[in-house]
Amino acid sequence: MSRTKGTPIVLSLLLCLLGCAQRQPILASENVQPDRGQASHLDRLSDSHVHIIDFLQNGAFDNSDGRFPGVGDRGQITDVLPLRYLALPYGEQWRRLTLFLTDMEAAGVDHAMVSGMPFLKKWSANEPFARPKYYLDSGSRMVRARDTDFLIGAAVIDYQRKFANDEQALRKLERLYPFVCGFDGTDLGAVDLVIKRIKEFPGVWKGVGEVMSRHDDLTNLTTGERPRGDHPALKRLSRFAGEAFLPVSIHHNIAPISRSPTEVKEPVYLDELVELVEYCRKPNAKYETKFIWRHSGISRRVVVENLTHWVDAVLARFEGQVYVDLSWVVYEDYVLDDLESWAALIKKYPESFMLGSDVVGSGKNMGTELGKFKALMDEISLDRDNVVRRNFARDNFVRLMSDLRKQQRARMLSDKLISPETPEWTGLILEPDYEYDANAHTGARTRSFIKENRP
Repeated sequence: MSRTKGTPIVLSLLLCLLGCAQRQPILASENVQPDRGQASHLDRLSDSHVHIIDFLQNGAFDNSDGRFPGVGDRGQITDVLPLRYLALPYGEQWRRLTLFLTDMEAAGVDHAMVSGMPFLKKWSANEPFARPKYYLDSGSRMVRARDTDFLIGAAVIDYQRKFANDEQALRKLERLYPFVCGFDGTDLGAVDLVIKRIKEFPGVWKGVGEVMSRHDDLTNLTTGERPRGDHPALKRLSRFAGEAFLPVSIHHNIAPISRSPTEVKEPVYLDELVELVEYCRKPNAKYETKFIWRHSGISRRVVVENLTHWVDAVLARFEGQVYVDLSWVVYEDYVLDDLESWAALIKKYPESFMLGSDVVGSGKNMGTELGKFKALMDEISLDRDNVVRRNFARDNFVRLMSDLRKQQRARMLSDKLISPETPEWTGLILEPDYEYDANAHTGARTRSFIKENRP
């Protein structure tokens, strides 16, 4: 990574937060027993797509001890519609993670990506009678939520402090992969904001996203400039992510929305995604950025033909760099209609597909959402020990994150930002004086006729 000159510094406060005890990563064979009464099935799972914060910047938390009177066990304010959650004070944000970890075990999930929500749904004065909680609840605009990452970062730091003397509780952080997402994907300064969040919450972040690009009505409702996959701001941010060994989770539709289920659209947005990925791979880049393509380019009312062909074409070119998440509407609208073809595609690229629940604001329905994939997993193989089935259900996500974390950890050890005793769950730490090259990947002209011919 490009960095400013200066001696690496590891703050004593950071070491206090991270702890000094050597901890080994949780192994695949570790016997983490879920509540089988709630589990979707007996496969061990990874969830590569979770938002524990919703479109109102609220989220469920553990209130089973009654710390907040008059509020439900999951932090919900029951007499307010639409459903709202209590705002947690700092020092109590750890409750989001303890509840989510409980939900993970109930769903049979060993590892999970966790993120905030990069957008806030505006309550418009044009519709004061109907306060929305979801992006499609009204025609009011979506505004960018730059503070969403504070909720995730604070939850991790509060958890570390709360359980500082509880080795078993701290090791559970190895199962969580926080992604930073609260930035404007059309802002060339987005990378600087991400770097600021990494410095504010050192050791927390393990990925970037979900980046919203070409997202049906969400994009259409967004104020200001609309994001797209090949935008210079996303190229710049994605190059940094590659250099920092952070995967980029991106929602990028393959085509515009259709007016009816029979109106088939050309995958005209796919070129933008391909250009972004190409820009972030060797030999164009020294470090190859890994991408998780959400929903394989599908969201509501996106109607294309031969989706498996296009996903196949992307993976044929970018296998090992692009990973495909089959969560949300793509599963019901496309995969279930042709299980045989999708299972064949997964077998063709056995290390490229991942599960995701895409739950928002709460992990309560995680098991239900992941349980829907059982039909596809059975189509792949009825044997739960089948390698392709296990890869899809759990191991592909773990392998990607583990490989990147090893490279990231080696870099941080080399730069003396951590010690060998630093816990395995530690995410990215940057030098206090680290800055990203202000001129890199901005799309600006490298040559100027004016400057070359100035009198």
